[in-house]
Amino acid sequence: MAWALPATAAPEVYPIDKLQRGQTCYGYTTFAGGKPERFTCEIVSVAKNYMPKMDLVFVKSDDPKFATTGFWAGMSGSPLYIDDKVVCAFSYNFRFNKIPLGGCTPLGTMKKESDAYRRAKTVAGKDGTRVLAPVAATMADWKRLTPNMNVQDALDALGPPRSNWLTAAPLPGAVSKPSTPYNDEVPTAMIPLNVGGFTNPAFAQLSQILGNSTLVPVQAGGGAAASNISETPPSAFVPGGSIAVEVYRGDLNAAGVGTVSYVDGDKILAFGHPMFQSGETYAPVSTAYVHTVIPSAMNSFVIGSAVKEIGSLVQDRQSMIMADLKLRSPMIPVDVAIKTTAGKHVETGSFHLDVMNNRFLTASLVGAALGNAVQHYLPDQDHVTARVDSAVYMKGEKKPIEFVDYMYANDGFGSVVGGVRGLRVIIPLLLNPFAPVEIERVTFNVELAFDNDAAELKELMVPVGELVPGQRNLVEVRMTRYDGGDVIEKVPVDVPASLAGTIVQLEVTAGDRARLDAAPPVDLATLITAFRSLLPGNVWAATLYPADEGVAVEGKLVKDLPASAQDKLHPQTRTQRAQAYKPMARTLSPAARVVDGSATMLVRVGTL
Repeated sequence: MAWALPATAAPEVYPIDKLQRGQTCYGYTTFAGGKPERFTCEIVSVAKNYMPKMDLVFVKSDDPKFATTGFWAGMSGSPLYIDDKVVCAFSYNFRFNKIPLGGCTPLGTMKKESDAYRRAKTVAGKDGTRVLAPVAATMADWKRLTPNMNVQDALDALGPPRSNWLTAAPLPGAVSKPSTPYNDEVPTAMIPLNVGGFTNPAFAQLSQILGNSTLVPVQAGGGAAASNISETPPSAFVPGGSIAVEVYRGDLNAAGVGTVSYVDGDKILAFGHPMFQSGETYAPVSTAYVHTVIPSAMNSFVIGSAVKEIGSLVQDRQSMIMADLKLRSPMIPVDVAIKTTAGKHVETGSFHLDVMNNRFLTASLVGAALGNAVQHYLPDQDHVTARVDSAVYMKGEKKPIEFVDYMYANDGFGSVVGGVRGLRVIIPLLLNPFAPVEIERVTFNVELAFDNDAAELKELMVPVGELVPGQRNLVEVRMTRYDGGDVIEKVPVDVPASLAGTIVQLEVTAGDRARLDAAPPVDLATLITAFRSLLPGNVWAATLYPADEGVAVEGKLVKDLPASAQDKLHPQTRTQRAQAYKPMARTLSPAARVVDGSATMLVRVGTL
């Protein structure tokens, strides 16, 4: 049969100030399957102001159902009742308990926090539901990356190109965790993030990404419940039933499984504690099937699977999470295609998944998924050269933002996956303060070869001593290969005739390390234009910087101005609308290998 209790009015709330030590109460939670079971417990005490403006009810239990497991992670949110009135939701547990004893969040506090105003707008969806509309970030969000709203600085804030920034990206507000050496003696909030389809390295990275949350990854299989179970999976939320917040869905699965505390029509309260305590937060929520509870001397936990999406997370606050059954939160589809080459042997593979849409977490989550896909097909920790073609598709844009990255690692691809710019660009896109961005899809085509075709740039030479204006020049770069040998390549430099008789700075580097040749953005259109200006990583970028300046006005570059015009346009205040700009002349040419480093020199340009 289907486990869905008949619709009833939400229960009354039992006043906390009437609780007495030793008072008997009962609760509901899901030990296995999808049907909540009743258990008994006893009131121990009430800790006033345990959290800001929030009391905590301590309870213990001698119910035989907890004889093996004690209270466990995943029963957070289990409602407790006295006289058929709901008192609180189980929320905090002690590790290494000798008896089942924990803390419960008063239901009255949860209801009060759930009434917080929701700023996000929605649009009509299917079957009478609403769909979350994208929301623009704030100026403060952008300034997490750069104080001057410069695109290049925003990307630089994520570390140098090819660096693995995934676990250091801007994240939601962190849940406070005890920092004393007595953590095991402090009640802790924990929601098992049931994960399926992850390799061990990717699982470790996901654990780092979610380190400042109550979501604790457990390798337990996060996908839909198996079809051969004897019971029909749950199709509705009921008090004491399981609820899953979905992070991944598809070839990778991850869902935080906790317990429903209170149902009032389309309003669902759960967990009794936060995930990130990030306030208004959106993600798909689903019914869940509990496979079993894993007994542990330290902290038992539930293994469960998301079953059916029936609502959206809307609030993530100190005392609870809240879901709305009339709302849906779209996820972002991610496609990864992989081709590996070792001599004449070629292998291909692919991963297809949906990722939680969150302006702080999405980039890191997609990066962990990309790393997982590559590690599955290429676990070898050896010299590898990688070409990654990535594309970010956005609603309202006819063409995606596309990148070509060319990278090398001596310990496998996992150490450089964070350098893929199709990942890096997601953060400033979602944190842009101009207008909402709706990412529709992200794709990666990864080509991996077992070789060490990479070199570090050491020296730049101009063979004839000066550059010839009005024509293409060839300069030489000396590089040291990672096997210790040197190699010299000739790199073309087109020198404008207008630079005749001047001294310029010549910079030679790989395309993905070259400075951005675009004006500071003033709106979403100029931001996207700047991202489209980023160069591929498999080319040489030879750039000439003259001594004079230009001006960037209203998101456009004004170059080659006479001095009088520069004085007129040169900004007298610091504003995005008008900024001084150093003009450049740039020549691109194919690179034969992965290039690290850059080289610069001052050089004279001959006369005409």
